[in-house]
Amino acid sequence: MQTWWTNFPWRAVQSNFCEIDTKNFNEEAFTSVLSDLHANAVIINAAGIIASYPTKLKDQPLSDYLDGFNLKSLVEKCHSMGLKVIARTDFSKVRRDVYECHPEWAYRLANGGIIDYNGYVHTCMLAGYQNGYMDQILSELLHEIPFDGVYCNMGTFSSFTTDYSYRMYGSCHCEACKEGFRKRFGMEIPDKLTPGDRASEAFSQFQREVSAAQKKRITDLIHSIDPNIAYCSVDYVRQEANSEYGRGPFWQYAASDNARAVRGMNPNAVACTTDMMGFYHRWVSVTPALQELRLWQAMANYAGLDYYLFGRLDTREDTSAFDRVKKVFSFAEKHEDVLIGTSDAKVLLIKEAYQYPNSEERGWIRVLTESHIPFDETLIGGLGKIDLSRYSAVILPDKGRFDPRLLPKLEGFASAGGVVLGSGKLPRSSESLFGIENAEEFDEAVMGACVRIRPEDLSSFPSFSDRKLVPVGKAYQKRRYADDVKILGGYDAPQRFGPPEACYATEPTLPFPAVAVRPVGSGKAVSVPWFPGLCYYEEGLDIWNLFMTDVLALCGCRSIAPGACPMVEITLGHKGDTTLIQFVNGTGHFGKSYFDPVPVYDTKVSIPWNKESFRVRDIETEDNTEAVIKDGILTVTLRRLDAYACIAVQE
Repeated sequence: MQTWWTNFPWRAVQSNFCEIDTKNFNEEAFTSVLSDLHANAVIINAAGIIASYPTKLKDQPLSDYLDGFNLKSLVEKCHSMGLKVIARTDFSKVRRDVYECHPEWAYRLANGGIIDYNGYVHTCMLAGYQNGYMDQILSELLHEIPFDGVYCNMGTFSSFTTDYSYRMYGSCHCEACKEGFRKRFGMEIPDKLTPGDRASEAFSQFQREVSAAQKKRITDLIHSIDPNIAYCSVDYVRQEANSEYGRGPFWQYAASDNARAVRGMNPNAVACTTDMMGFYHRWVSVTPALQELRLWQAMANYAGLDYYLFGRLDTREDTSAFDRVKKVFSFAEKHEDVLIGTSDAKVLLIKEAYQYPNSEERGWIRVLTESHIPFDETLIGGLGKIDLSRYSAVILPDKGRFDPRLLPKLEGFASAGGVVLGSGKLPRSSESLFGIENAEEFDEAVMGACVRIRPEDLSSFPSFSDRKLVPVGKAYQKRRYADDVKILGGYDAPQRFGPPEACYATEPTLPFPAVAVRPVGSGKAVSVPWFPGLCYYEEGLDIWNLFMTDVLALCGCRSIAPGACPMVEITLGHKGDTTLIQFVNGTGHFGKSYFDPVPVYDTKVSIPWNKESFRVRDIETEDNTEAVIKDGILTVTLRRLDAYACIAVQE
C-alpha cells in the first residue's frame, strides 16, 4: 500500500495551542496564515491532557474554552485546502483531579511521591493511563475526526523523569514498574541509574522493552482504524532543533544533525525548528536568521521541513520568523520535484541519542562539515538496519556502550574494504577489531599531556610540518596493541606548567599512540585513544581540526570542496538521474548570535563524473554556475551564495 507520507514533501507547521487558544477561534484567519506560509501540513492539539473535541470519556478533561471552536470542522477545512492534519496528543501527564481518581496511573518517586507541576501529574508508561486508557482516547479521537496522523508529545521515559524546570527525579517506582521489572529480571528498581551497574543496565533494557511494546501496540491500534494514518516515530520520525534560555550557545548544526540522524532511522524524516526561546519564554521567538538557517539545513540534508511555535498562528504577538518560514517553504514548494532526494554520502557517523549532546560526536560533525566531507548519521539502534556497503567509512565517536551483536557487522564491513574509526571510549567487545590487547582505565589527570607527531609520522599527518604536539585535553587511555597494529605518533606525559622556568619535559616520549591503525581484511580499523572531537567542540582551536582532518584522510574520507569556506555546509545527493549539490551559508553565526549571512563567492565543488556530457544549473538563479570536466572529475563553481543554493547536475 502506498501511504501519503512516503516521500511526502513536508512543510509542516505545529501551532501548539494552550487551552484558551480555542476561545473566540477564527477558523478562516487561522487557516489563511497556513496558506500564506505555504504549509502543506499542520499539527493541531487534539487529546490527552485536555481534549479539544467533545470527548465522552470521563477521565479525559474537556477544555472549558470550546465555545465557537469545532476541531472536526477545522480539520475538514484544512483538508479542503490540501493540507494534511496531524493530531497533537500528550499522555505524559494528567490533571490533578484525574490523578486523584486514579492514583495508580502516576509516576512514583522512590519514596512513593508524585511529580505535580502546576496541577498536572506525571504518568508512567507502564501504568493504566498510558497502558490502556490512552488507547481508548486515541480510538475515540480517530473514529470521530479524520486526522491524517498522530503525534505523541513527550512519549519517552525521559519525558516523565524530568519536569519543565529541568529537575531530574530518577527511575519510576510505581507498582506496575516494580512488579514488571521484578517479573522480568528478578531485581528491584535501583534508586539511581549508574552506568555499568547490573541492575541499572537491566532497568534501562526494561524501559526499552516497555517503550517498544507501547509503540507496537499504539501503531497496531492506529493502523487498525485506518492504515493511512501516520504515527510519529514509526511511520515518520520528527526531531526538534530547539533552544532554552541559559542553555547556550546554540549548536549551530542542530537542524542538519537532526535531519541526518532521523533520516538514518527512517527515510520519512522531519527536522523541526522550534520558534520559542525555551520553556521559560514560550511566547518569544529566537532570532529569525537562526530559524531560516535551520530550515535550509533541514532541506539540504534531505529531511522534511517543520516549524513549531507556541500559541495560535493568527493571534501570536511575535511573528518575526514568519517571513523567513514563508521564504523557505515557498522555495521548497516551488522546487519540490527536485529537492526530495537521497544522500550520496560515503561516510556514516554513529550517534548516541537525538537530544543528549555527546561532545566527541559534535567535534567530528564540525570537522566533517567544515572540511566538506559529505556524511550521514544514525543512532546506535539504527546501525543494525543500515546497509553499510554504500559507505567507505563508519565513525564511532566515544561509543563505550555498544551492543556487541553489532560488532560482526562492523568487522564484515572492514574486511570487505571499509574503514571503522573509533575515538575516545570503545566497547570492550570491540578491542579485537581494533587490535587492542590490553587497556588501562582512562587517565583523567592528563592536563599538560600531548600526543607527538614524529618525523616518521608526517606522511600520515601532512598538516603538521610546522607543529609537533597536539594537546590531549581531559583524558587519555594507555593501550597495548597486537603486532599487526601500526602506531602513529607518541605520547608525552603531563608536563609541569609552572613556573615558566620549570616547564620542560622530564621524561621521553612514551610508545603510546596518537592514532593506531590495524589492517582488517582489505580494510582497516583506526582508533584514537583520547577525545580530539571533544577538544575541538569545546575549545575550537585549529590544532584539533588539523589532527582530525588528517585522521579522516588516513581513513580515505576526502573533501569534495577542499578550498571552500568552512562556514559553508555542502551536501551531495541525487533525485532520480539528477545529482544535487546543496549549499547552506553559515557565515551569519558569530559567537552565540545569528545574523544574516554575507555572500560567499566562487565556491568550487569537485565530484566524479563518468558520463560524456553534463548540464549544470542553479535551480533558482540563472547564470550562477560554471563547470569544467577533466580526467573524470567535474568541477562546478557556484558564483554567488547567499543563504542557500542548490545546483542540479544532469547528463
